[in-house]
Amino acid sequence: MNGPGYLAVAIQPGWNTDENIFHDWYNTEHGPLRLRLPFIETGDRYKAVDGQRPQWSAVYDVSDLSWLDKRIYTRLREERSLREKAIMSTFESLDRKIYSLISVRGEFNGPPQVTRAVSMRINESDLAEFNKWYEEEHTDMMAKVPGWIRTRRFKMVVGGINGMPPAGQVECLAVHDFALKNGLNGPEHQAAMDTPWRTKIMGKVQWKESRTWGHHLTFDKLEEPPSSVICTDGAELRFQLEGNPADPIVVCVNSIMTNLHIWDDVAKDLIKDVNGKTFRVLRYNSRGYSQQAEKSNHTNFDLLADDLEYLLQRLNIDKVYTVMGVSMGGVTAINFAIRHPDMLEKFVACDCNVASSPANSQAWTDRVELAKSKGMAELAKATVDRWFTPENHDSPNAKKVLPMAEQANFDGFEQSTNALSDYDLKPHLTNIKAPGLLIAGEGDGKLPEAMQKFGIPNTTFKSIPKAGHLPFLENHAAFMEALAGFL
Repeated sequence: MNGPGYLAVAIQPGWNTDENIFHDWYNTEHGPLRLRLPFIETGDRYKAVDGQRPQWSAVYDVSDLSWLDKRIYTRLREERSLREKAIMSTFESLDRKIYSLISVRGEFNGPPQVTRAVSMRINESDLAEFNKWYEEEHTDMMAKVPGWIRTRRFKMVVGGINGMPPAGQVECLAVHDFALKNGLNGPEHQAAMDTPWRTKIMGKVQWKESRTWGHHLTFDKLEEPPSSVICTDGAELRFQLEGNPADPIVVCVNSIMTNLHIWDDVAKDLIKDVNGKTFRVLRYNSRGYSQQAEKSNHTNFDLLADDLEYLLQRLNIDKVYTVMGVSMGGVTAINFAIRHPDMLEKFVACDCNVASSPANSQAWTDRVELAKSKGMAELAKATVDRWFTPENHDSPNAKKVLPMAEQANFDGFEQSTNALSDYDLKPHLTNIKAPGLLIAGEGDGKLPEAMQKFGIPNTTFKSIPKAGHLPFLENHAAFMEALAGFL
């Protein structure tokens, strides 16, 4: 598929479809998510005014159909929100078709109030004559119908419920746009429907369907907070991109209960100078830190890796130099190297593991219970004390991290603990192609020993003295020295 085209979706709600939820989902989530993509030029909903079913449709003008095969679009279906999955399961039918543009006659001045959509299947051997009739007679006559605005003609390239036409046939769609007050079914329209040439062509048409739709709503582009992108299931990623646009990009992925500011000092050094090199730095809050949308999918590490993929796509970044993460972010960095090998050159994973264990899963269950019973502030204090070595419990950086952990959203935290309690990257580690650096604070329990046994090809390990779970916050100089040697 390539070139301009048309995406049309017809929906018949089921007996158990909640009408209010259906319209709110379509108007505020489903359509606006698509309008945010630069290749979706317009999006509108229509309601049937001809008494036929399906009763609802949505149509989108696409600047280049090739985009519909790319992940930035296909993920809209692959990563549906929980709300979308629930409402779609109630539909009686959903018919989705894609068409490539053949011709346009007339001017677009905003969404038409009425459209007459006519689909016909014709033998390929009769297509030239069919097109000639449409272009040289029928469209001219339709243009004389009062209220006519525009006629566009399309060829189906992706079939819906009934699939593509049989071999040797082509399905064509004509969309005739009209004002609210129009002459459909009037004398001019009847004249267009009753000519010798049309009668001859209709004798060759294998199948025909005509629908009339009244305009219901034009989708607004989904509004996003500044420096944020909203994922396809409603999860919010707040990001910060700094540095010279010409420099290679290092992505920093934070740990559970923290935000992008844990990387402040690292980012400052990367942007300014690392052994005579400078880097552009992208940091972001992982899903669920500040809010956990009720409709969002349950957090897991594949979803977290794909969140970063989506963020990069939205920022028009095809490939980054390095993805660097700590703790939960370290697992994300490794999984990103597994799932999206063409989007990075190197990775750095700090103080993390490559699989959950029963003991670790129980620890996360206990922490969730602590947060439930005594609040996030109590959990934050215990967590920060565990992350930092005893001599640094009262350090400025520990005091900086504490309020981050206190302000973490509980629902998002619980979702993240579910991911940390159920993952296993070990079967995929030998497939990683990108060079990697593994880093651990020497005071971070058994992790330094465990990380040296990951068995990831082409990786090196560095231990940071006098540091715990967040080594760049306890021994920044040693961490940057290890990082500089790798970068």
